[in-house]
Parts: sequence; structure tokens; C-alpha cells
Amino acid sequence: MKSFCIIGLDEFGRTMALDLMRQGAQVMVIDSAEEEVSEIADQVINAVVGDPTNPDFLLAAGVKDYECAVVCRSRKIDESLLITLALKDIGGKKVVAKAFNDQHLRILQKVGADKVVFPDRDRAKSLAFTLSRNYVTDYINFSDEYSIVTMDVPDYWVGKTVVELNIRKNMGINIIALKNPADEKPSVLISPSHQFSAGESVTVMGLKQSVEKITE
Repeated sequence: MKSFCIIGLDEFGRTMALDLMRQGAQVMVIDSAEEEVSEIADQVINAVVGDPTNPDFLLAAGVKDYECAVVCRSRKIDESLLITLALKDIGGKKVVAKAFNDQHLRILQKVGADKVVFPDRDRAKSLAFTLSRNYVTDYINFSDEYSIVTMDVPDYWVGKTVVELNIRKNMGINIIALKNPADEKPSVLISPSHQFSAGESVTVMGLKQSVEKITE
């Protein structure tokens, strides 16, 4: 089970926090507005009111114990930068920040954000899935029933062929592209005899429950 600290309870922050909880993650939320925190407090593991730009507050709140902190305040650019800096100062394991524009993105990267995103509500759900799952590098909510995921080849696939794994029958997914790190573009023609190697990535499509199962 992964753990996340969501800082800033705008629509994106609330959506991400609740979706991560639904996926079985441990979630703490932080906001300076008591009203925003109280609205979600009974739906997450922990909810704290305070100033997230203050490193001492973040330490006291236990943010350092969480595997990933997501800074959801993008409209107040100076505040999001201060929060990102504070998280890095206290030794946050992974800091993901939401950017408002290209300039904001570049500054966030310079102050140490590990990942910067330009999300909306739907992207919040995709990011929640990507962060909380093993191997996954990108996620697309294709429909109510199906999803598409780009993922690093799982360890238990390495050294085995498509036929040996019998992916379609045993896992309920279809491989629609395969990317070798040595190649510029992914291949959409995957031989049944292809033997998976470490470092490769695949894009797969399947029922949501099937995709979730292979990325647990």
C-alpha cells in the first residue's frame, strides 16, 4: 500500500485524494482552510489544517513519512514554489507539483519538483492511478469499462515470451505497442515469440479490472 500527502484541496486535490483512497492508498490532506479540510476529513486517513509553506509544520504533520507529496496549488504560483521548496528541505521522498503555465513548470523543476503536471479533473484520476500502481508510466481512461496503460515490463515477464505468458487469455489484456529503449518509436507489430527484456515498456488495453490486476 502506498502513501500520499495531498497539499491543497481545490477540485483537483479533492479528486486525487478520494481516488487514491478508493485504490487502497493511505492519504493525508493538508490545507490552510479549515472548512476545506473538514469537508473531506472523514474520508481520508488524516486531515490537517496549517501552513504548508512552513517546513516545521510539515515535519510536525508527519509529511516526511509519506512516499509522495502532491502540491495541488497552482494558481498561487509563489505559494506552490514555497511548498515545493519546503517539502524538499525536509527530505520529502517524492514531490509532484501542479503547474499553471510553462514558466511555472520550469521554476518548479528548478526548485526540485520530481514531477510537474498540468492536470484537470480527469487527469487527476489518471495521475492517481499512475502514482499508486507498480510499473505504470501513463494511464488513459478509454471508456467506462476499458483503460489503456503504458507500463514498464513487469519483472515476472522478463525472459518469457508473449506465448509463454499467454497474456490475452491469462491476464485479459491486449498488447497494442512495445517500446525497446534502443528504438526511437514503439512497435505495433509484436511477435508471439518475442521475449521480454528488462527496460522495455508496453502499452496495453483491457477491462479496467484486468489492468488493475496486472499493476498491483
